[in-house]
Amino acid sequence: MEDFKVKPILRKDKKRQDGLCPIYIKVIIKRKNIKLPTNMLAEESVWNTKLGTFKEAASSIKNSLLKKQTSEIDTYLWQQVAAENEPTLEMVKNQFTKQKNSGFYVLLEECYQAKFREIKPGTQKHYLLVRKRLKQFQPNINLSDLNQKFLMKFENFLVKEGVGIDGIWQHHKILKSIINYGIKRKVIKNNPYIDFKVKKGKPRMETLTEDDIIVLKNLTFEEGARGKNTGLELTRDMFLFSCYTSLRYGDAVRLNKKNITKDNEGELQITMITEKTGSVVNVPLSDSAVQLIEKYSCAERDTIFPAKKNQVCNRDLKRIAELSGITTNLHFHLSRHTFGSLMASRLSAFDLSKTMGHSNIKTTMIYVNTNTSNIRKQMATSKIYY
Repeated sequence: MEDFKVKPILRKDKKRQDGLCPIYIKVIIKRKNIKLPTNMLAEESVWNTKLGTFKEAASSIKNSLLKKQTSEIDTYLWQQVAAENEPTLEMVKNQFTKQKNSGFYVLLEECYQAKFREIKPGTQKHYLLVRKRLKQFQPNINLSDLNQKFLMKFENFLVKEGVGIDGIWQHHKILKSIINYGIKRKVIKNNPYIDFKVKKGKPRMETLTEDDIIVLKNLTFEEGARGKNTGLELTRDMFLFSCYTSLRYGDAVRLNKKNITKDNEGELQITMITEKTGSVVNVPLSDSAVQLIEKYSCAERDTIFPAKKNQVCNRDLKRIAELSGITTNLHFHLSRHTFGSLMASRLSAFDLSKTMGHSNIKTTMIYVNTNTSNIRKQMATSKIYY
């Protein structure tokens, strides 16, 4: 059974001095409603409240016009259902009011609903940020506004907002996907990105050294509200664990006891399906990693580590950097970069790709030979260099 209802109503609360009342179409979705004007009027005496029609033949001009407007809304809602999109009042409002020039945002919502069934929550946040920035840039966007001039103005807006070159590239990538969705739906004819070049920054690979990791490992914290086991120490240990295992934040916080398995040689390893790529990884556990698992495992929960938000971890890491004297910008994902950089000189690109759960080996190649000291050490093992 559908979760929406469309019915004409007589707005007696808006009765004019001449006794005529405006007719609206009431759209109800999940017990919430909006009322859309029809630009039609009627006296109370000629209105059938139960049927939502004029008290005259169904084929009359007035009823036919009213039925046409009602059917357009009803058909639109059923089209969304058929496309497996969840209809919303905002979509109806944008489509059938004077804000119809915001048709781009209707398309955006339809695109997002389709994509959000496939992409992970972490990626969804990027899409939501793009929507927020687009509305800040131009609250009403007509589909006909989507040209190269629009793209350039949007890019200039992002620059003024302090968005970096990689962030701008990401915004364009998502906007381009919305436009491509519109082209497939045949509501957009021309692709403004055909001759529009988007600059992409060169990959920057900031990592920690082995000495940095030792400094973090030996760092001590005072007892207190943000002391041992509940605050900074937990964040530090989760960060180190990811340095040892390459787990992304999302995988580290949901790591549970069932993910700790043994390989063919009886050695402990992590076996899990990664949240981002859906690939299966088998990560050998070092002694340092095992010690942290033993430290935080308890009978009260299935996960290894207590729940902690990524934003809180990153805020803690700023404080930890100050306490440790590490000048590198600490953030949780840096732990994964560190693992990749340190292991790139020890593992083949294929093994490293498998361990880190990369869906494309090109991603892995970013880590290979990014650390000058690692290159120097490897060169030192060859007689032809020294």
